[in-house]
Amino acid sequence: MSTFRKINILAPVVWLILSVLPASGMDAEEAPASVTIDYLQDLYVPVVFDHQMHSDMYNCNACHHHTTGTGTESDNCKKCHAASAASDDVSCSGCHKHSTGAPAAAGNHTDDFIYHIDKPGLKGALHLQCLGCHLSEDGPTGCEDCHDFTAAGRKRFAVKN
Repeated sequence: MSTFRKINILAPVVWLILSVLPASGMDAEEAPASVTIDYLQDLYVPVVFDHQMHSDMYNCNACHHHTTGTGTESDNCKKCHAASAASDDVSCSGCHKHSTGAPAAAGNHTDDFIYHIDKPGLKGALHLQCLGCHLSEDGPTGCEDCHDFTAAGRKRFAVKN
């Protein structure tokens, strides 16, 4: 039996099991006031993301797509995740992986049965989500508005001091 056929058979079973399990995600009140995004700290100064301010302005599922158990605002995610249960890990990096290489080839389902040939890596997800929202909501959009370069980053990107 082909891998694709196995996934087509297993995916509905996994979805059914997950949809009947109790939600295990955190409540909005339990969420951190700020989150430090530091996965590229060799090139960029870590970003202290004001989670409280953003969560006061927007629903959790606007950013966390379908991981909080409250549905999703994304029409693309709704195709498969309209009734997803809450996840134990709602962080961006819990789903979007930091990768320095090319994206995984379509059909590679070894990463927790993920089938997303369109899912960006962590850097892409953060820029799509944050910058996309900042553009539509008139937030800051300059690179250094959110994160400054380290000395190595300035050298790498030939940025003058």
